[in-house]
Amino acid sequence: MNAVDTGERIANEISKAVQDRLVSALVYGSDIGKEGASVLDCNLVLVFDRIDLSLLEAVKAVLTTCDLPCMKVPLIVQVDEIEGMMDSVPASFLDILLSYQTVYGRSLFKGLSSINHEHLRAQTEQRLRENLFSARRSLMHGMRGRGELENQFRSIRELFRRSIQVYSVLKKPWLTNEEERWTSFQEDFDPDGTDIRKIFDMDLSGLSDDELKRLTLTILDRGFKPLLCKVDGMGPCGQ
Repeated sequence: MNAVDTGERIANEISKAVQDRLVSALVYGSDIGKEGASVLDCNLVLVFDRIDLSLLEAVKAVLTTCDLPCMKVPLIVQVDEIEGMMDSVPASFLDILLSYQTVYGRSLFKGLSSINHEHLRAQTEQRLRENLFSARRSLMHGMRGRGELENQFRSIRELFRRSIQVYSVLKKPWLTNEEERWTSFQEDFDPDGTDIRKIFDMDLSGLSDDELKRLTLTILDRGFKPLLCKVDGMGPCGQ
């Protein structure tokens, strides 16, 4: 069974359990078109007329009986919470709007084209700026000792991976998988071949503390900052 069929079956079971209070359900993720065991990334959004404790408990009971490894805990939304969302879209919804399919009820979303682009650009700039500052703070925490330095380096790598994804949603939403996003970053921001991707795959055990610190700073200066500067330049003051 594919992700769409699975999502439809779960949505129908939930609708029965909550007496038709389910307004809409959709599946999203990079694997929604795949079949069987190959489905690793499939997520569910459930939209209800109202949300209370009895409803949440009923939804949990249905999900417990399904026990599907590919299906994470669903995002649960009340229908009136969607109104006005196109002016300020939560980061979690940007992934949804990239690749989704309605499996129950009426469709409540119209994709990225329905979002105010300047609002999206401003949100992206804010997120990237926060990520840069957070990464720099992590580097400072890492200077306490070797173990902490390696932990913070891994955290920064993951934060940068998410930053590339955030940037791609704004600039190149047709890129739907991580490898495509990495390739695009290398082409747009790394013409001289620093190749930050190789830094991500390095064996940290063979690096000295100073080498690891320098590599971390490279991710900040050649990774986070170019993304931020690009998005900043797309704003009203940079146009």
